[in-house]
Amino acid sequence: MYMRVDGKQVITKAEWLEAGLTQRQFQYDCETGSLTVVGSYKSPMIVLSSIKRAERLAMIVAKFGPMDREEGEPLLVARVDSEARAWYEGYRKENGSPLDGRLIEQYTNRASLLGALQRGLEAQRTERARVGKKVKMGEWYAEAMRWYGEQREAMPCAEIGNVRSFERVFKAYCREGYASVVSKAIGNDNSRKASVRTERLIVALWRTNGKPFKERVWELYMEFVSGERELWDEESGEVFRPDDFRHKGRALELSQATVWSYISKALNTAAVYADRNGNFLYQNTLRPKHVRKVGQWSLSKVSMDDVALSRKTKEGKWVYKYIAVDVLSGYWFRPSYHLGAADMGLVMECFRNMFCELEALGLPTPGELEVEHHLMENVGWLNEVFPMVRFCASATEKRAEHNIRQFKYGASKDAGHTVGRWYAKHEAYRGMRIKSEGNYTVAVAEQAQIIAEDLEDVERHNNELHPKQKLYPGMTRRDVLVYMVNRELKGVEPWYLLRWIGNVTKTSIVNNNVLQVQGERFWLKDFGCLERLKPNSKGVEAYWLPNGEGRIERAFLWQGDRYIGEAENMERYRYNEFAIERGAADEAGMKEQMKRVAVYDRMIRERREELPKVGGTLPQEGGAGERERWAAAAAEVVTVEAGQPENYEGDEWEDVNWGAKALESL
Repeated sequence: MYMRVDGKQVITKAEWLEAGLTQRQFQYDCETGSLTVVGSYKSPMIVLSSIKRAERLAMIVAKFGPMDREEGEPLLVARVDSEARAWYEGYRKENGSPLDGRLIEQYTNRASLLGALQRGLEAQRTERARVGKKVKMGEWYAEAMRWYGEQREAMPCAEIGNVRSFERVFKAYCREGYASVVSKAIGNDNSRKASVRTERLIVALWRTNGKPFKERVWELYMEFVSGERELWDEESGEVFRPDDFRHKGRALELSQATVWSYISKALNTAAVYADRNGNFLYQNTLRPKHVRKVGQWSLSKVSMDDVALSRKTKEGKWVYKYIAVDVLSGYWFRPSYHLGAADMGLVMECFRNMFCELEALGLPTPGELEVEHHLMENVGWLNEVFPMVRFCASATEKRAEHNIRQFKYGASKDAGHTVGRWYAKHEAYRGMRIKSEGNYTVAVAEQAQIIAEDLEDVERHNNELHPKQKLYPGMTRRDVLVYMVNRELKGVEPWYLLRWIGNVTKTSIVNNNVLQVQGERFWLKDFGCLERLKPNSKGVEAYWLPNGEGRIERAFLWQGDRYIGEAENMERYRYNEFAIERGAADEAGMKEQMKRVAVYDRMIRERREELPKVGGTLPQEGGAGERERWAAAAAEVVTVEAGQPENYEGDEWEDVNWGAKALESL
């Protein structure tokens, strides 16, 4: 078997001599070009296919066997490594930036050549091992460096000065791969005009001292490094040392342009923007926003927000309203209004309006509530009522803000009730500034007129066609709310809900039946409420809300955290005591009251029957005279069972004048 070098079969000079040829013949053929030699002059390799003297080739074949007819691929092939290019394109410096195109090209070429040499060395070692020989690495490094230098013309890359340097570079490539080609100076501070610590100090000065200009930041920095000003960390108390920010013992002088270049970096600007301009502007201008899409069912999410109406009252005050809007349909529940900034009273009234409207429409409780922090963070019962509650990080995330814009420049603007702000960007949204007697004037109206007109706009808005007519053809916002409701949602029981949003009145149950709420008489809907009362306590808290007519029809009774039951307004059960004047409503009310009394009597009678009649023995002490007195006293106690009127508990009632019977019994 012959060795191969660059795909060609070769023999060593020793093998040439072993075949019976001489040193003189070798030198003569080399001088006349009758053969080709590869490798170094100390270890020449003779290419068999280049031997022109047939008799000499015949002697070699006779000694070592016939030659292979096909020549293989050269061991060293210079071609671009596509994997290396992809690796360097994906490489990132410490600051996250990629390599520039020139470096990527140079690094790819260098890695490709070193990779070809690595594969050639492995193949050459394999070929030599087949004939029991080893590669002489000193000679190989010299030959490899020569080949590397030749290929640099077609594949530009960094030059390697000597064989020792080439050896280090090649060994590093074999050990570390593509990463070894990247310069260790990439990403360090050597190319920076200021160190990372200096940059942080400059940016820290940019966000202090009342929003300074860049010129002032430069002045503060120069005063500090010159020792004329003292700076410290307000959180840790550490005092900064000017020596830590100097270069070779002297102050590092930076130009204003250099200071501004560090200040104006995108990440540095974002880091201090909230300190210089407030969190509101930061959230709306520099903080990334979520990309969302609306669902397919109404009441899956309801969003709430406060709004200042665009007109002032004649007293010069703003009217605020709090709104709740269904996100899918854009339907506005009846807002609550207030003169001055929004407060918790306005919020609670909005909740009451929403739940009363949901009950009137026969709709369930919304699945998710979207609110803001500043008014809702202390409302602890939200998670008790709504399955999900979301607090928005910024105003732009809140769907209510989007609906306010649609309403303001939709139904309200069409009705002429929107007065745009004079500083609005778009001309159509900008209000006119009218100057009178040296002052700018604004449109004003009576508070009642502003609220009434806004309610008209809300009604008009809800009955307008939904903006997405392709999805909901011919349907208004109200139609979408009602007919596209999420069927998986459940309602909240009124007795539980009103404890959080209802009005409360402290009262007491009288005669095991009646209580007063806001001057009106209520009775227990179920006498089982008496079982749930605390011992020796009939005081309760009645939670209620008026209906659309302002009447209180029912109240829900609680004792602390214990639900007692429901109470109904007795007014609709009152009947005329003058029998001759009674109508059908009076008869129905009288019959209902008689049934209630019968139910109560039956409950008490059943409880009495459950109680045993306890007897006892006479005292054993005191003699016969004392026992006789106890027996006489017991004989005087007589129990009489009072009978009930006929059909008292029956379902069918006779037309009996109970008032006349009562007079006859006197």
